Amino acid sequence: MSQTNTLPRYRIGERDTNDRYPVDVDGAPAGHIYRWHKVWRTVVPGQEETRHASPESAAEEVTKLVDAGALTGQSASGPAEVAQAQGYALLLDPRLQPTPGNVRSAAKAHARLAELGWQPLAGYPGADNHWLMRCLICPSRWEGNRYWSHLRGRNNDGIPRPRYRHEGCLPMPEHAGKLAILVKAAPSCFCPASHPTTADAAAVLLKSLARARRVRDTEALTAHLTRLLGPCPAATVRATAIEHALISAKS
Repeated sequence: MSQTNTLPRYRIGERDTNDRYPVDVDGAPAGHIYRWHKVWRTVVPGQEETRHASPESAAEEVTKLVDAGALTGQSASGPAEVAQAQGYALLLDPRLQPTPGNVRSAAKAHARLAELGWQPLAGYPGADNHWLMRCLICPSRWEGNRYWSHLRGRNNDGIPRPRYRHEGCLPMPEHAGKLAILVKAAPSCFCPASHPTTADAAAVLLKSLARARRVRDTEALTAHLTRLLGPCPAATVRATAIEHALISAKS
């Protein structure tokens, strides 16, 4: 009696720098899968993304799309490429809408990373997704993925866990002194971009952002997000201003 071959036709490759896993079907490149907010998604050229509970089910969906006639052998656009097209790749991940809540969370994260000596190399992706960043306190300028939920500490207490940064970083006793030299926090903004550091200024800019989002004005979105999330010595004050603006809007 012959046995039915039950081996999957797909093969999931190694994760790339954008946290995507290439998928081959019958030995040919077919697309990618990636995990986003605890859900696995498929990326196949010319097809809409679909959501799945496991990497295997996502890869199986790639196989089904190929069998249904989807084009293969093309490079699918991933989050990084989309963000670059939208113009704010280093500020907010394009899979997160520029809502007031997401902007508030991103502003807090960017401000705290500056205080901790980390430089984001990609947009804020939410608390529990990989975030590519660079260590600024060690000579090697190590780059790798970290979780914001780990860096912000438990219950937002601001204590990174673990305190260990990465392999090859400076000894832990030297971290505080290095950060004291590196971090130059300011009570107000003197940048050309004029970042908002008061609740009133933040409120005006958040309203402009909402209007740009409604009409899908990518250029305006980029300009507003740059002022709300771009590098600034007063990033901590700005994050507080955004928080107070949103609280006032609800009252």
